[in-house]
Amino acid sequence: LTQSLVKVLIERSPQHAWEHSPRLNPQFEYDDDTKFDLGNIAHRLILGRGKEIVVLDFADWRKKDAQEARETAADQGRIAVLKHQFDKASDMATAAWAQLSKHEDRDAFTNGDAEVMIAWEENGVWFRSLIDWLHEDLRTVDDYKSSGMSMAPHVIGIRAEAAGWHIQAAFIERGLDILDPAGAGRRRYRFIGQETDKPHALTIMHMNEYWMTM
Repeated sequence: LTQSLVKVLIERSPQHAWEHSPRLNPQFEYDDDTKFDLGNIAHRLILGRGKEIVVLDFADWRKKDAQEARETAADQGRIAVLKHQFDKASDMATAAWAQLSKHEDRDAFTNGDAEVMIAWEENGVWFRSLIDWLHEDLRTVDDYKSSGMSMAPHVIGIRAEAAGWHIQAAFIERGLDILDPAGAGRRRYRFIGQETDKPHALTIMHMNEYWMTM
């Protein structure tokens, strides 16, 4: 059971969750939509961990040679990205670090590890989650989100609720409380939201216990 399946269970139905599970549904197909490429690249550049990136100098993925190059990279376990997308993601990463350096939460994405997988068992059911950034003391979790929409402080809460960020945070907190019971009630869960359009503004939102309890 993962946090993404929990979101589907809550918002839709068990049958929908089965459809969305690669472990349960033998006809499951991974989403190959390129609209998330920019955010995925920025995610990789900021966290410093993930699949190796191959930068290809094509205008788009429409031509056959571009598609073949992308498929070759995928077969090699790498992510093929368009050069203009990579350049834009690089600008996002630079802007993110510049803004974080002046923020009270400037310790985000430091003193820890990226893409930490945690797993635990409850009454015969296994739970699993991948954490963007887990600090060494297991008390602070940082999660990077990017969007083409506004991430301004007065609207980021709307984004969070619509995307189920509170469900994700509660799910991960549940696992960490089992793996690190001494830290229960002492954790910080921060979402670092950044806009994909210039000036790549960044907002940090602390998920409070009210949201996660609900």
